[in-house]
Amino acid sequence: MSIIDEKYKALILLLIVSFIIKLWVWYRTPVVNPDAFEYIEQAKLIYKGKISAAKNCGKKYLSLYHFFIPAFYNIFKDWVFSARALSFFFAVISVIPVFFSFLLITDETSAFLSSLMFAVNPFLCRMSSEVIKDQMFWFLLSLGLLFSLYWFQKRKLLYFFLSIFIFVLSSFTRIEGVLFLFLFPFFVVIQSNKRFYYIIYILSIIVLITVILFRTNFWDFYLAPRLKLMLSFKYFSIDNLLNISPHILGGILYIFSIPFFVLFFIGLKGLLPSLKRIEFKYLLMLGTFSIIFLTILFGFICFSRRYLVIFFFPYFLLIAPCISFIVNKWQNNVYKNKLVLLLSIFIIVTSFSYNIKERRKDCLVYKEAGDYISQQQYRSFVAVLTNDRRVDLYANRTSLTSFCDTKVLTNIKIFNLTKKEIISYLIKNQIKYVFWEKEKWQKEINFPFLILIKKWNEKDNIFKLYKVNIKNENLCNNSYKKCRKVPK
Repeated sequence: MSIIDEKYKALILLLIVSFIIKLWVWYRTPVVNPDAFEYIEQAKLIYKGKISAAKNCGKKYLSLYHFFIPAFYNIFKDWVFSARALSFFFAVISVIPVFFSFLLITDETSAFLSSLMFAVNPFLCRMSSEVIKDQMFWFLLSLGLLFSLYWFQKRKLLYFFLSIFIFVLSSFTRIEGVLFLFLFPFFVVIQSNKRFYYIIYILSIIVLITVILFRTNFWDFYLAPRLKLMLSFKYFSIDNLLNISPHILGGILYIFSIPFFVLFFIGLKGLLPSLKRIEFKYLLMLGTFSIIFLTILFGFICFSRRYLVIFFFPYFLLIAPCISFIVNKWQNNVYKNKLVLLLSIFIIVTSFSYNIKERRKDCLVYKEAGDYISQQQYRSFVAVLTNDRRVDLYANRTSLTSFCDTKVLTNIKIFNLTKKEIISYLIKNQIKYVFWEKEKWQKEINFPFLILIKKWNEKDNIFKLYKVNIKNENLCNNSYKKCRKVPK
């Protein structure tokens, strides 16, 4: 019996491939994204039970993702590694609900190939080690879709409630989850012969969700600030849509990837009969409303490829009948197995080629500087004067203290100040290190109380790490109080 005919063995194989590809991307992305600083600083406050303080530290909202980072920190005791591991974990296991979703709408062989395409998708792999909430949202979204598809086939209320519950959780992770939360019950009502019956259930669920929202702080911490921004036409602009239209098209081509479009158009004939099934009508409705939602969203805010994923998920499932049409044309099992092997190689090679190049190599110096400081100040909070907060992040990767706890300011360009003002600033903010970057600071700094300990020469840029060594308060005209006065 072929391995792809045994679904659990196929799933294990998919998980192994997903793990290896994403582990490679992790290795080729040595430095975290700039947003990681805010996520981790808020997570530190949550870890200590300071939920209200966390909301006012960095981002103006707290998602479900923020609350999972401390859980992973309990295991790894490293904030940066924990946050990346959380994203990596959800990115790898997302293939599980996707695989079972494909099994509901196609045969095992086609489900395997379709899921393989998902597991090695260049964009999803690229995001797998980033410190952002999207990977968790995508997992919950795919799990919610799975339960909703189960409901259409089994018609059991358990799947209906599970789907609603998962979509609620996804809404607490990214605001776009609200779209699926309302579209699924809406589609159930318009397709059901027992509309009154389901309306009662849906109203009961809405009441339950409303109670949960207002009895907990999730409404204030996440949904309210996000909805306030999205419902404000103050930011809407047609020019935004016109300017980003080419980027949207490019984003769609990139997110779906080459294998999807090649196999989709080759097997398009196999998709057309499937569109009569209720599951595919449901997926088409989700995709259509997602496009409308994204059009409004991009008119309000700026464009990001990550936002296109809500459009990607329902439409990506449409590839299954196309692959089934291609594979099942061959009646001879020998030729069929060879074709499956060739398609698997084609999918992996064309997708993997996107992620061969190392990312953020020019930012590696921030990690090296921060890690050096972290080794010197293990588990102790340390403030670094820097233009890139990732130096601060890596320097405090094992510390429990948040910058929002200390109210320390570390991103000011001190070369515009006088010597006395610099000393005052360094003492007040308890700054122990200064990370200087030629490209951003432009002006050299040369003071006796700054000791050069490391230097990096990177192409046209120079980086220097100084240790602050203010031994004598007499540097401030024998007045410590004057050192405490920081210029506005």
